[in-house]
Amino acid sequence: MEFERLDIRPAGKVMDAYLNDPDFIHTYFDYPTDYAGYLNRLQELQNRPFDRAGLTRVIRKFMGNTAGLSEKAETHLRELEEGAPAVVGGQQAGLLTGPLYSVNKALSVVVEARRLREKLGTPVVPVFWIAGEDHDLLEINHVYAISDERPVKRQFPVPFGAKTMASETVFNTADMEMYIRGVFRDYGETAHTESLLGTVLGCLEGNSTYTSFFAALMSRLFSDEGLLLLDAADPELRRLEAPHFETMVRQSPAIAAGVTETEERFGRDGFNRPLGAEEQDAHLFYVDSGERFLLRREDGRFVNGPAGFSFSEDELAAIALTHPERLSNNVVTRPVMQDLVIPVLAFVGGPGEIAYWSLLRPAFREMGILMPVVVPRQSLTFISRLAASFLEETGLNAGDVLAGMAEVEKQSYIERVSDREAAGQIDRMEEQLNAGYRELSSSSVSGGRDIQELIIKNMGFHERQFNYLREKIHESVLLKHETAIRRYDRLQAELLPEGGFQERKYSPFQYMNEYGPDFISDLAAKMSVQPGDHYLVRL
Repeated sequence: MEFERLDIRPAGKVMDAYLNDPDFIHTYFDYPTDYAGYLNRLQELQNRPFDRAGLTRVIRKFMGNTAGLSEKAETHLRELEEGAPAVVGGQQAGLLTGPLYSVNKALSVVVEARRLREKLGTPVVPVFWIAGEDHDLLEINHVYAISDERPVKRQFPVPFGAKTMASETVFNTADMEMYIRGVFRDYGETAHTESLLGTVLGCLEGNSTYTSFFAALMSRLFSDEGLLLLDAADPELRRLEAPHFETMVRQSPAIAAGVTETEERFGRDGFNRPLGAEEQDAHLFYVDSGERFLLRREDGRFVNGPAGFSFSEDELAAIALTHPERLSNNVVTRPVMQDLVIPVLAFVGGPGEIAYWSLLRPAFREMGILMPVVVPRQSLTFISRLAASFLEETGLNAGDVLAGMAEVEKQSYIERVSDREAAGQIDRMEEQLNAGYRELSSSSVSGGRDIQELIIKNMGFHERQFNYLREKIHESVLLKHETAIRRYDRLQAELLPEGGFQERKYSPFQYMNEYGPDFISDLAAKMSVQPGDHYLVRL
């Protein structure tokens, strides 16, 4: 496994500003990503109260119910309870961990916690926050695999229109096992397939929701790193959050006004509007029968008109305290709630997260706290042995493929090997025939309307035949050079599937199937400590 830093442009204008413009961080965030920023944040956390015993109890129970805790995870839990801060990141509960960026983010959390532990000389623990309250099942019910030199989407069926939270959506484990075996058939048989499949199916035992299955896999993959896992929809966690939910209800107008005003400024500063926030947003969901209903404020009440829910501020505040499991955060309040229950030294996020975090400082301030240090996650592009050999054979490098050059080179290659002589002969034949038809059309013999229409019809017929002949010659050329052409298709499928980064398509198990069970631990050991970089990883 070899790492190579790739010099690649930041993903969008916001990330460019975050990485290169100190004024941007000063305007929209509370702490810079330098040593002084971390020290100041650490001091702030030491002056804030946290229910550390309650938090560690929730994490221990959740992880114990899914896959158990490794020795390293137990060490981190003790450190957390005794006063250690955390580096936090999170993601949805995708099948087979979801796309690679979920694992990349968890690796970034682990590496950043390790870096800060060494830099600050104090224990820092890695925590991964699973967005189990998310209800868009179509975002998490599929896995991509490479088949016939292209990415193929394998979906696990969900009930039509289902909107239950991932943590409460139960699937049939026998159906899921069949689905997983199908995905592994797409991966192909290697020396690691049998044991890897056994590990995955072992994590499926006793875990019949998207969140619990995801947690079991992540716990197993990151056991050596001691990654701590937390479900945002855990009823046990909700009880810790109850007083904070009440405050959020009371502060809802101020939170919404601050975020809306900040987003308007964000737009004036030349950025987009990632949230589309409005002052009537409550930024809270009401949960009923496992389904979330977004609330708005209308005439002093919290309502969801289509679902028929309507609460006064006092009624919703009472629900927050007595039945906190009936409330859920949205994209604005989730980061704030995370910071209220976990001593977050640094938050690790992707480009999209950092864009909307840019708007959240007023929400943190209204809850009486500051934002943590925000750290861009690292990105990884894996180069399999097959891809490496194709890069060498084509003369391309990985950067070329990521820049879209594989398709350009493919078309250039096809042009070079095309049968130009045959194509020229067809062109000459067609031109001679058309010349004859034009001469016939202009002669006095063919002056009748019916004859003219017949000439046009015949010309159209012959044009179709010539085009058919061209297509068949082209297909013959492609077939003759199929092996060489497929190299370009495979490079695109692996490194730039459907025009996007690999990490947004494939599960890590695609690469573990080739590399072996030490894939995650080797990555964690060798990853750079520089946040936000993009690395090529040769397997």
